[in-house]
Amino acid sequence: MDLSVDITSAVNEVVKKCPSISRLEAVKSGLAVARAAMGTMTTTLLLAYSGSCISLLMAFMAQGTPLYNILNNNQVASEIINTIAGSFGLASTAPFTALMSGVILAGRKK
Repeated sequence: MDLSVDITSAVNEVVKKCPSISRLEAVKSGLAVARAAMGTMTTTLLLAYSGSCISLLMAFMAQGTPLYNILNNNQVASEIINTIAGSFGLASTAPFTALMSGVILAGRKK
C-alpha cells in the first residue's frame, strides 16, 4: 500500500505541475518513481522478515548447524517464502499502479 500511495502521489504532483502532460509521459514518470521506490521497499521487506527469525538463525549458527539444515527448517523456510511472495507483490504492484495512475490522473479534465 505504501508503494502504491508513493507512486500515485508522485504522478499526481507531476500532473498538477504540468497539466498538459500526456498519459504516456505520466506513466513513464510513474515507472521512474516505481523503480526507485521498489528497491527500498524490497530491502525493507527483506529486513523485516529476516529480523523476526534472527535469534533462531543465531542459535543455529552457534550450534554449528549446516546451512542446508537451517534452510530446511520450517520457520526459516516460511520466512524465505514470505519474502519471495512479498517481493512478487511489490514487483507487480509498482508497474500496475504507475500505469493506472498515469492513465487516470493525466486524463482528468478541469
